[in-house]
Amino acid sequence: MGIIITLLYIVEVIVCILLGLVVMIQKPKEGGLGGAFGGGALEASLGADAGNVLIRATAILGTVFLLNTLVLACLTSRPASVVAGVEQQQEQPAEGGAEQPVNQ
Repeated sequence: MGIIITLLYIVEVIVCILLGLVVMIQKPKEGGLGGAFGGGALEASLGADAGNVLIRATAILGTVFLLNTLVLACLTSRPASVVAGVEQQQEQPAEGGAEQPVNQ
């Protein structure tokens, strides 16, 4: 279970970085940081639909981020199983060496 959580954390960091980059590359109506990354180079490389591609990428990355965050929250907030705790308790030998009978 620990490996899965670690992999999900790695995916979370990668998605956060990509989402930040995609949002910064988008060209807002006022110019913004989109002009700092080459202005028309994005349109030249991705074509006339560059804005649509970036909007779609933002929506996909945002959805992946949201779902990954919810899965991580569920996996890390779940307490240990009660049955597993009982099994561990039964496996431990009694301190006296031999089990003592219980009088009822």
